[in-house]
Amino acid sequence: MAQQLRKTLLVVEYEMRRSLARKRIIMLLSTTFLLQIGIYLVFTRLPSRFVDPFTAHAWIVGVVAPSTALVHVLALTVGASTSAEEYEAGTADYWFTRPLSRHVYFLGKTLGGFLLIAALVATYSLLALGISWFVFGPQSRLDVFAVAVAASAASSLTFYAIGLAVGEVVRRSMISTILAGTVFFGSFLTESYANIVAVIGNDRTLLEAVKLLPTWASVGLTSTLVLENIGLPASFLINVFSRLSLQDLPLAALNLALYTAASIAVAWIKFRYSDVTRRAQ
Repeated sequence: MAQQLRKTLLVVEYEMRRSLARKRIIMLLSTTFLLQIGIYLVFTRLPSRFVDPFTAHAWIVGVVAPSTALVHVLALTVGASTSAEEYEAGTADYWFTRPLSRHVYFLGKTLGGFLLIAALVATYSLLALGISWFVFGPQSRLDVFAVAVAASAASSLTFYAIGLAVGEVVRRSMISTILAGTVFFGSFLTESYANIVAVIGNDRTLLEAVKLLPTWASVGLTSTLVLENIGLPASFLINVFSRLSLQDLPLAALNLALYTAASIAVAWIKFRYSDVTRRAQ
């Protein structure tokens, strides 16, 4: 058991290092951190009468904003590259000439990618908190900060798993990233248009239908949990970022769990019953 754990941790460390070396990941990371700086730069240029009532909660914007899109694009990019690049480079041969079982390899790769995403979410959230404290002074309701970080990491699971499944099936990192990205942006735009039409036409059926989309829970989870806990001082942000209500959280959790579990199951079945050592041509 201890030996299996050591092998799993070895693959986890390998995957985290490998992911950080990918140019696409570095580009997305740079974009995320630049977004944080840009957000607070814009805040400092707004009239004080608008900003002053919310300066004590300024950290929320820096935590919530990436969770609406960037963190999901980052997650699907990491997921799509996790196994696909191994086939392209032929490095899967290396791992399977070692005393390493398939389930240890798959578990290590999957955990490594997700732990990297969780670490990056924690990093940019701490950056948002640090900048907010430096620019606007002491921040309030930091008891919700850990909830925000956990929710952001959890919400990334859906598209990380979808990227993982597409990468395992297609086995081409760039094509897999494009396909997984198409799923995200297609779902995001469909949900946005459906919400607009539903409001204009007062059509409740459309509002119920969008709950089946993968973006419904993943995009709205962090903002809902944070802003509902904060209350009135930051309530003006709810209409901007949130797409679900507090009453929807059990259904949102189910949405996240089902999409994640189904995608990981597809990736595992494809991996388990296919030739994993053949180099992609």
